[in-house]
Amino acid sequence: MLQIATLDDDTISLPAESLEALRSSIRGEVICQDDTAYDLARGIFNGMIDRHPAMIIRCSGVADVMRAVRFAAEHRLLTAVRGGGHGIAGTAVCDGGLMINLERLNSVRVDPQAKIAWVGGGAALGDVDHETAAHGLACPGGVVSTTGVAGLTTGGGYGWLRGKLGMSIDNLRAVEIVTADGQFRRASEAENPDLFWAVRGGGGNFGIVTTFEFNLHPIEPEVMLCNPIYAAEHAREVLRGWRDFMATAPDELTTEFFFWTIPPMDHFPEELHGKDVVVPCAVYYGPPEEGEKVIQPLRELAPVLLDISAPMPFVEIQQMFDPYLPYGEVIGYWKALYMDRMNDDMADTLVDHFLDRPKNGRICPLVLHYLNGVSQRVPNDATAFPGRNWSYLMEYNLTWNDPADDESCIAWVRSAWNEMRDKYQQHGGAYLNIDSYSDDGLAWVKETFGDNFPRLQALKDQYDPMNLFRLNPNIPPSE
Repeated sequence: MLQIATLDDDTISLPAESLEALRSSIRGEVICQDDTAYDLARGIFNGMIDRHPAMIIRCSGVADVMRAVRFAAEHRLLTAVRGGGHGIAGTAVCDGGLMINLERLNSVRVDPQAKIAWVGGGAALGDVDHETAAHGLACPGGVVSTTGVAGLTTGGGYGWLRGKLGMSIDNLRAVEIVTADGQFRRASEAENPDLFWAVRGGGGNFGIVTTFEFNLHPIEPEVMLCNPIYAAEHAREVLRGWRDFMATAPDELTTEFFFWTIPPMDHFPEELHGKDVVVPCAVYYGPPEEGEKVIQPLRELAPVLLDISAPMPFVEIQQMFDPYLPYGEVIGYWKALYMDRMNDDMADTLVDHFLDRPKNGRICPLVLHYLNGVSQRVPNDATAFPGRNWSYLMEYNLTWNDPADDESCIAWVRSAWNEMRDKYQQHGGAYLNIDSYSDDGLAWVKETFGDNFPRLQALKDQYDPMNLFRLNPNIPPSE
């Protein structure tokens, strides 16, 4: 007998014969708590999350996913879905229920002539970059190579190429998806277009995507990285200068402003270790010699501590943050906020928050995205993704190592986030891929999706009326 949690906040006993029938129908693995593979299979990115599912189905292919979903639906099991497991909220794993683990569905196939990639639902961004780079191509994605493609894409997909090429969902041609009834479907503009609309921004609410089909784009062997590092005492003037420069910057330049503390790592001069800094980081999509000319004003905003701007292979830029966010080894709590402007008072408040950060939570930078170009010109209702009409996205990210610091670090994030939100009336939700949304409930999800929420809820009624896929920024079925 296996005790397992259900969707009804109950626990049922699965008899041994049911488990044996499940095992015989799965080519992957059915893992229980006493199996040696259990701890590794349940592990995810955020070290704060230590949940124990009663059972894990580690799928080897689409047939396993279909069988796992049908089993979960038949028994009304509490079900978590792990693609890359990178979501900060930690909903890829649950306590007491079923975890459907896709990590083996990580294949990437590239057609260099057609400029198309087919990506498995368990692949990480680094898997895609490795294959596309071999053909001089790139797929717009995120900024950390261990990020799962599935969560990144179904939640939107901001990355270093968004200004010129758009978000991940803007380059998505089609998906293959297993919906809550265990059926395999293909969704594109021509097939199941309503479902295709929903998965582009609606998260994992509508099924498990087993394959993503992306458009790819040519990319230079090296692109120009802008990475000047300024001391924190110049933070206000650098932030305002960056803001003013980006107002007229070309689409080819995508930028993120980092509020950071230099870590004690060998590739930084020892005298800078532990120093608070700001970095107007950017990537230029185009010839690096053009990019170097474009970014030059960002390298002259104040006296520079260190300038590591240089032409670099794009795949290396995609891995820049990996050393600072080791998978499963750091504890994190993040909150995000869209903003429609950045006046001087708001800029000063962000700098004040930066300087006020808890000293034990400074592994990851606070990040301010400037949202420009192609990604912001898509109509808000063209996809389910709701973040098209904002100018900035602020990430209040704290990461730390000691669980004893959990309470104080979480309290600081929520205090700073609430102050910015309330003081400047920045209501409109957040980029849920980088938000610990579980603490804010349905109201936060509704605010984020805005006018798209009713249509999403109607599609939830159609494709998942039992709300099997609920461990996500959940869109519940209508009452």
